[in-house]
Parts: sequence; structure tokens; C-alpha cells
Amino acid sequence: MPKLFGKKPFLQFGIFLKLFSWRFVENYGRVEKMDNEQFIKVFLDNYNRIFNYTGGQDLQLMHSLACKYTIANKQFSGVVLHKIIEQFTEDRRHPLPFRLDYKNEYKLAFHLLQQGDVDMAMSRLIENDRLLEQAKFRGSQHRLLAALFLQPGDLEHAKRAKHLYEEMNKTQRLLTSKADIPYVVCLTKNPHVQPREQARAIVQYYRELKRSQFSIGNPLQALAQILTMPRPEYDQILVQSVINIKEELRRCEIKVKKFHYPYIAILALASGKNSKISEISFLYNQLIEQKIFKGAKEYALAAAIQKVASDELEMQKLLELPYFQHFKDFTDLYQLIDFNLDIGMFFPSGTSDFTDFFN
Repeated sequence: MPKLFGKKPFLQFGIFLKLFSWRFVENYGRVEKMDNEQFIKVFLDNYNRIFNYTGGQDLQLMHSLACKYTIANKQFSGVVLHKIIEQFTEDRRHPLPFRLDYKNEYKLAFHLLQQGDVDMAMSRLIENDRLLEQAKFRGSQHRLLAALFLQPGDLEHAKRAKHLYEEMNKTQRLLTSKADIPYVVCLTKNPHVQPREQARAIVQYYRELKRSQFSIGNPLQALAQILTMPRPEYDQILVQSVINIKEELRRCEIKVKKFHYPYIAILALASGKNSKISEISFLYNQLIEQKIFKGAKEYALAAAIQKVASDELEMQKLLELPYFQHFKDFTDLYQLIDFNLDIGMFFPSGTSDFTDFFN
């Protein structure tokens, strides 16, 4: 074996092959990793298509859908999306137990589109909602959206989620609400999770980040919850990673809002010690030069983080370094954060922020 590979030649040669495989796959299109210019071009095309289809009335929805389609490397089609919306709003074969607002109708339609077989995905969604009902979750659109992330037909998963929800309600009663239901479902996909310990870790993350000048309220609660996804135990290294990311963005003159907290959590988990801030800052500055981000810089940062974190996770997946071994698709997190933007996780925070201040 050549000395190129050092004292542990077989191990290092194996790593070399994996890295070579990543480049080979990337170059030959099996993983369609876009550079910044391609990403911006596809994003602008999707945004303009969405603007023309929706009339351009809802800035958050347009940026959300444009980012979803671009990260998935798909072209927006209003006709296709509308047909899916008709399936779950008018088709009696798959009547939804709760009506969604129009924004989440679009987002649910995209989620179902990603599943391939829309009819099967609809049936699974309705069945999962029934399982959450059996686990004593009260009916709401939050529960329906949580059903998207439940392991198919897994009542035990639903019960674990309910257990975690109850533990969170004990430790953070005034911050825990129906908007947390989709999160607790995602947090409990691992069958070995211990809800009580996980709830304690969430509280500890929340308090430590609060001491580090993170604004109190539901976005910080979401950040703390996401940090427990790979491991339910508290990890001080993750806390420091989150703090460093926020500080590095500040040094790059990028304003971080509460809106961004869950995305920072994703980045901390995806990138580890290498926070990728230089890549994010470069893409962010390219994005805000575009007319569609005028007066909407917060969406540019969210898009940049999602793009960079997705690339990093794709590489980890290819190199068989699955940091999130219990999640079939890490994009569920993006979907989850995006849904909660429209069903009360972040706006308004009101009473919970006020009460949390005095706690």
C-alpha cells in the first residue's frame, strides 16, 4: 500500500474512495449539487413562476415555495400543485379532518408531491392523524401536519410523542402549545428516546442560549427542540456551536432575527465545528443583490442556510456518515419549520414571551 495513506492505510484509503465517490457522483449528475449561480438562477425562475401564478400577494409564501422547489431542484408548476390541492379539499375519498389555511394548502401539496404517490401519501396522512388521535392529541391542523412526520402506522411512535409533549408541558407549560405537536412527533422517531430526559435537555438548551443573548420565546424553544434530534442528551458543544454561528453571522454584518433560530439549529447539527459561515455569507450577499430580496433580507439568509446545510448533509449521506440515522429525510425539518411559520409557532409570540421574561 502506498505511503500516501499513512499508518492506517486501509481506513484512510476507504475514506479516500468515499471522497472520490462523492466527486464522481457529483460530476456525473447522480447528485445534482448546484453552485451558487445555478441556485440563484433556479430560485429566480421558480419565484417568478410562483409570482405569476399566485398574483404576488404573499411574500412569505412565494419565498417559501421558491426555496422548497429550488432545494429540491424542481420547477414550480401551479397546475400540478392545484390538482393536488383539489385532491385533499374536494375529493371525498380522502377528506381531511381539518381545513388548512391557503398557505399550508400549498405547502402540504408540495410535501405530498415529493412523496410520489399522492393517493397513498394522503391515505397515510389520514391514518397517521387517527393514530395521533388515539394517543390523545386533540384535533387541530397542528395535529394533522404532525401526522406527516409520524412513522406510518406506528401507534407506539404516537404515544412517545404524546409522552414528550406532556413532559414538555410540565417543564415549560407556558411555552408549550399545539404548535409543538409536529416537533414532538419528529423528536420521537427514535424508538429508544427517553421523553423525560429529552424534555430536560430542551429546557437546558433554552436556558443556556437565553443566557447567551438569544431572545426568549417560541423560536428559541424550537431551536432547543431541534438540538435534541440526533441525541436527546444535553450537549454543551452544540450550544457553543449555535452561539458561534450567530456571532459569526453578526461579524459578517448579517442580521439574525428570531425567525432564523430554527435554521441556525439545523446548521449547527449539519456542519458541526465547521459552521460554513463563509459559504453562507457569500451566497447571502449574492442573493440580496437580486430585486426579489429587496426589503426581504431575512428570507435570503434562510435560503442561504438551507442551501449550504442541504449540501453538507447530502455529502454526509453519500459518505455514509449519517448524523441523523433515525430520519429518513432531513428535509422534513425544513418542512416542519416552514409549516410552523404559518400556524402560530412564531407569530404572535405575545403571552409566552411576556410570561417567560418573568420566569
